[in-house]
Amino acid sequence: MESYVIYFGDREVVITTEPPAPYYATIEADTTLSVSRAKLIKKVETDKFIAIISSSPAITFAMLSLEFKVVRAAGGVVLNDEGAVLMIRLRQRWDLPKGHIEAGESSAEAALREVEEETGVCGEIVDPRPIMTTWHAYDIYGEWELKSTDWWVMRSAGGKLQPQHDEGIKEVVWCSPEQLDEYLKSSYATINSVMERYLSEESRRPGLPRC
Repeated sequence: MESYVIYFGDREVVITTEPPAPYYATIEADTTLSVSRAKLIKKVETDKFIAIISSSPAITFAMLSLEFKVVRAAGGVVLNDEGAVLMIRLRQRWDLPKGHIEAGESSAEAALREVEEETGVCGEIVDPRPIMTTWHAYDIYGEWELKSTDWWVMRSAGGKLQPQHDEGIKEVVWCSPEQLDEYLKSSYATINSVMERYLSEESRRPGLPRC
């Protein structure tokens, strides 16, 4: 089933042809296959799970994205030799290292740079395909942005854990496989979706330790 997911904080908006589950509040795309940003934001204020029903989710997503400033970012799921995942504590929650793609950078280059800047760890990308791309909408001083983030699988290639304090990062840790579920409880919906996808597809990445 073709679908697109946009996160507004911990609230999930799915653009799809039919509701994923009964507990999703629904919005019907109009005859032009569009849904206004204003209508969606009003719905997000009252419901945690929302499904935008459209006969063409790709068109509806494209039209909705025109009402946002679209920005691109990249991040990494970084593992060490013991299978621990590199995580950062940002704004009282656990997160994965990530940041904006700068002019002239590829997505993979940006992910490697951001990992090193935010954590002090040098990464090495081990799969030519990102795990997934997530979409996250937020209001920055009255301007709504829609951020796409490509997530790359990496292994640690050295470095010393060093949080980037001037970016609000309070702590950097290696999260063991046994700790992962507990850390994800204090993380973001987007990060949980990334780790769920990684764990479901890790068999395609030979040579990486199992998490």
